[in-house]
Amino acid sequence: MFMQFEPLPLDDSSAPMIIFWIITFFFCLIMLVTDAKLLSKKVKTVLYLITIFFAGFMLKGIPNVLVPVEFTLITISQRGDMIHLLHPIAIFCLIMGTSFLVGRIFCGFACPIGALQELISTINFKSDLKTQKENKFHIEFSPQISNKVRWVFTGSLFILAIIWDIALLRDFNPLSGFTLTLLFPFIGLLIVSLASIFLYRPWCRFLCPFGAGSAFLGKFATITYRRTVDCNDCGLCEKICPTKLFPGECYYCNRCVEICSQDAIKFDILN
Repeated sequence: MFMQFEPLPLDDSSAPMIIFWIITFFFCLIMLVTDAKLLSKKVKTVLYLITIFFAGFMLKGIPNVLVPVEFTLITISQRGDMIHLLHPIAIFCLIMGTSFLVGRIFCGFACPIGALQELISTINFKSDLKTQKENKFHIEFSPQISNKVRWVFTGSLFILAIIWDIALLRDFNPLSGFTLTLLFPFIGLLIVSLASIFLYRPWCRFLCPFGAGSAFLGKFATITYRRTVDCNDCGLCEKICPTKLFPGECYYCNRCVEICSQDAIKFDILN
């Protein structure tokens, strides 16, 4: 049986997660603006662990940034009252809007499942090109393919929700798996975690509806990683990047920064 929809108020219980999002976002933004190298492997690992255990397991991923989408679709299809959705949708749009300004910092560091995937990805996706080439236990897909799959999946969610009132995303959303009480979301979380060993950020790149919108807006980010005049066109950043520098798919994993011998990659405003 699918879960039944209930009102989605934005009450005081949501405050800890929202505060965490804000603190994490601005901390990473300040680090990037100051010097991207400050986000070293150790610093990133600590940030990922904090996000996973605090935002994920302690706060149980609530409020979930994806739930307002499903609630909105079902409410529209049932011609329900949209008033109780205004605050959650406003928060959703605000977070989504940051991608237009500074890229996908939220997806990179503040999202529990994003942090989990990134941490696991370090098993097989290295910052050293030689080690990466010798590693045969990772799967690579064209960014164009993953982007198309994500949009098809997102479109399917819209159709299922509006026409048949099926809350597929809420029933199987791996973010809800952090509660450890919902069977299907928890199974989804386990599958995504295991897949992340071999495939870079499978949920973010292939299925996440928020990721689809965030990636689209991220293409037009005003401030993000740029190659400076010091770049010698060696191409190492393109080879080491798990998403092959595909527009809108930068999660600030810093593999490109770590491999660049010219220190030619900076978090800067578009000229």
